[in-house]
Amino acid sequence: MKVAFVGSHDLVFPFKSLGVDIISVEDKNIEEIKREIEESNYAVVFVFEDIFKRLEESTDITRRPDINIVPIPGIKGSKGYGRKRIAEMLKKAVGLEIGGLE
Repeated sequence: MKVAFVGSHDLVFPFKSLGVDIISVEDKNIEEIKREIEESNYAVVFVFEDIFKRLEESTDITRRPDINIVPIPGIKGSKGYGRKRIAEMLKKAVGLEIGGLE
């Protein structure tokens, strides 16, 4: 199973020691980041929230069922994207909102 972390080099580099791929976003536009994720066939992609928000606004990759993209908080703390995404996925899966997640 291929796993990757996407974000600024300072944030993703430590994860390389875990044996996962890292995608550093310096000097890349959002389309280049999307292409790199799509072409590598990752099972799970952890994306720092600032990049996740840009991916979500600019592309449809966060909605694809074959790529599991998980937003994770950055240095400044959570902005709530992960919680919102889980709530949306649960609503889609079971057809109703689960209390306490939004």
